[in-house]
Amino acid sequence: MASRKIRGRRRRGRRRRRASLGAMSHPDAPPLDARREGFLAGAVIGAALAARTAAGDATTNRGAMDPLSPPGRRHAAVALGAGLLEALPSGGVDLRRLAGRWVEWSRSDGHGADPALVQALDHLAEFDAPAPALAHAGAAAVAAALPAALAAASPRAMVSGAFHTARLVDPDPAGGLAAVAVVVAAARLLEGSRDFLPDVLGLLRANNADEEFFARFRAIAADPRNEPPRPTGTSVRASVVAVWVLWQVQHRPRGVEALRALGTHRDLNGYAGAALGALLGARDGIADWPREWIDGAGEDVVLRCAAAGRLAMTERVMGDG
Repeated sequence: MASRKIRGRRRRGRRRRRASLGAMSHPDAPPLDARREGFLAGAVIGAALAARTAAGDATTNRGAMDPLSPPGRRHAAVALGAGLLEALPSGGVDLRRLAGRWVEWSRSDGHGADPALVQALDHLAEFDAPAPALAHAGAAAVAAALPAALAAASPRAMVSGAFHTARLVDPDPAGGLAAVAVVVAAARLLEGSRDFLPDVLGLLRANNADEEFFARFRAIAADPRNEPPRPTGTSVRASVVAVWVLWQVQHRPRGVEALRALGTHRDLNGYAGAALGALLGARDGIADWPREWIDGAGEDVVLRCAAAGRLAMTERVMGDG
């Protein structure tokens, strides 16, 4: 992995505000526990809704939903994030161990793995190091790094960890930076804030993003009517996913409607669905989401809700101590 360091945007008073996540919450934000549950479970539900579009299914807003994965299997859009989510409670992420978990998943399951992810994990398995380049475009980095937003109490560690996690499956620095942009936005939403774009743009500036790359993110706020290109198919770059997802979260105030609109898309990228579901869940919670989405997306929704509960319990225990 490249030794490049990635810098988070310095924000005055960041540490103080991080210690009390509800202090600066938007008035419409649900409680922290609901935001966290929405973030974790929303990723699974969003990926499941995106999977329906792969067959041209335009019924995302009605009827029972098939589970994202068959019993005993786990889709790539969920498996990648699950690896990091399981590592976070230890207080640090061992990238070699994380890569080993992904390689093991790819060999025993591999459900939903796109060509770029397959190549990246095969290289990790053979050489114990990230691939220097990939023959295919892919957006796995977004899903892989997404749970890092839960580590926002240590902003620098969050940003650095997310970047290097992303680079395990996407050697392009632009892909890693796009993944971190989504993580930073998710962290702000988990705080209860809706104002995430200044932090995202500050991150990109601090890390010398090229002007064309930066301009695509800057245009999110300036252009509420023209949706960016939709990330369809498997060969789509992380930056395309990131810009599209952040635009949706910025300009779609009703999360359920935004997710229902996925039914009008065809072959939406699964990592884009997971990221959109996670960020809308972090912003709004999932209490108002259709029950058939929550019940129908599969066992991973239950596991993610349980993980959110454990995080809340750990925080309370540490607070009492």
